[in-house]
Amino acid sequence: MDSSDGAHARRQAIIDRLLSDALRPAGGVVLPSHDALPADIRMTVDRLLAKADAERRRSLTYDDLEEALPPRDVTADDLEAIFWVLAEYGIELDEGD
Repeated sequence: MDSSDGAHARRQAIIDRLLSDALRPAGGVVLPSHDALPADIRMTVDRLLAKADAERRRSLTYDDLEEALPPRDVTADDLEAIFWVLAEYGIELDEGD
């Protein structure tokens, strides 16, 4: 009986560690939040979310992204933040049809 309790405790410790790791961003990286984005990128995300909601879609195309981007040169960090925030809402970007 003690050996099964020990096995259960070891399994539970592993599960607890996995859950803790899943909830904590890797390498101490803080994921971007919608509120922390620059205003023009925040508006881009809002336009994309509105489009997905209006069309009741869970994926958008890269063309949708291009149409929503601000006229300035967008950095890789800006794009990464857009992808992360959209992913938080369950929206993905794909090549399209």
